[in-house]
Amino acid sequence: MDPREIDGIDSADQALQGDAFPLSPAQLGLWYAQHRNPSVAINNAQYVDLRGDLDTEVLERVSRIAAGDLQSGFVRLLEIDGVPHQIVDPSLDTPLELVDLRDAPDPEKAAEEWMRAEYSRPIDIVDDRLIVAAALRLEDSRYYWYARVHHVVLDGFGAMNFMTRVAELYSAAVEGREPEPLEVGDLPDLREAELAYRNSPRFERDREYWRERIAGLDSAVGLSHRIAPPAARKELSSATLSESLATRFDAAVERNVTIRSTFLIASVAAFLSQMTGREEVVLSLPVTGRTTALTRRSGGMLSNIVPLTVRVGHDTTVAELISEVQVAVAGALRHQLFRHEDIRRDSADPNGGLFGPLVNVMLFHGGIPFGPILGELTILSTGTVEDLGINFYENVNGTRLNIDFEANPDRYTAEENSAHHARFLDFFTAFVDADPSLPVRSVPLLGAQERALVLESWN
Repeated sequence: MDPREIDGIDSADQALQGDAFPLSPAQLGLWYAQHRNPSVAINNAQYVDLRGDLDTEVLERVSRIAAGDLQSGFVRLLEIDGVPHQIVDPSLDTPLELVDLRDAPDPEKAAEEWMRAEYSRPIDIVDDRLIVAAALRLEDSRYYWYARVHHVVLDGFGAMNFMTRVAELYSAAVEGREPEPLEVGDLPDLREAELAYRNSPRFERDREYWRERIAGLDSAVGLSHRIAPPAARKELSSATLSESLATRFDAAVERNVTIRSTFLIASVAAFLSQMTGREEVVLSLPVTGRTTALTRRSGGMLSNIVPLTVRVGHDTTVAELISEVQVAVAGALRHQLFRHEDIRRDSADPNGGLFGPLVNVMLFHGGIPFGPILGELTILSTGTVEDLGINFYENVNGTRLNIDFEANPDRYTAEENSAHHARFLDFFTAFVDADPSLPVRSVPLLGAQERALVLESWN
């Protein structure tokens, strides 16, 4: 075959052809999803707010080193005989774009608009650069370090590994010391490990586990009756817990003998059950797909989303619900390597929606040290939004909890998303203060203001 007939490879790439390897099963799902809807980019995006004197030349240099350490920053995609492949190509440019916004009337707003436009624009995953970095200068001594990468080559956990590695290398450089060595898995080895799992008895055991969990499920339960494809942009409503509520939340976790993530997931299950009147609700649970220490340090695309089925009966108490969620999450984590594409394929209705609102619990501190500067991390996008995403994450010092509602704008208006968010915050407050023996259905759904509206203004 004439090499010039290989799709996606030109004459300059011939030396790398032997190093090309196929996409992993996890990557293939995103490859096909992106080609089905090319106008909606499936990107991870985040930025670090750096208040201090940032050396952008050092940042650009160490970013290239980190991209090489994790390999994902140098991945290119191509097709060989119609089959999607990837190449780790160290010759790729990794420029740090410098954007000066100091003269903008509102530099923060201008930066937010620039980043939103950048991560939501359509990209060609074969021809376009899959990772982009920029330093947005808001003030003389304040920058946003922005990074965007397509999900097909790096998932959210891997993106955090990349940003953390850049910070480690930057700190070592400005402090004049050698950085700690980093041991990661090579991308071809990560792919081979995934293939080995799919050919193992564990794969079949996991398949049987998920078949039992989805048996009898009709469709996902959500808060909107509209149907629409996933969207890159989203309606966002955010709030930070007050100091008082944060203290009571920690006390409630201790009172219910559980952990924070389990309590948070249980609160969403309880809220969704009351809002829909359903005794069985299904949540979408993001999992890392990284079950070894090596993979947890590595790049690549390994993450997964699995359905979490929770029963909330009329007599189910708060303590019983938390216990059920704890068991369900433990089971999901034990079987997290089985891909959500396979779960859907094994369902009675492969095209139907089995997964409900996504609950993303990210309880890691948002502070990233860049030498003498403590940067504050903000996650902008973890990919497209199918329906509704509920994100829990901590502030830079790990002392306050943030709760965001990210909604598909084609399913929820801004007003609807804001109302659902406010209603959940009221419910969450009541759930935190509830006695463990109280039936979940007795936890008030409406806050004082909305209850007065219904009982007095509308009645």
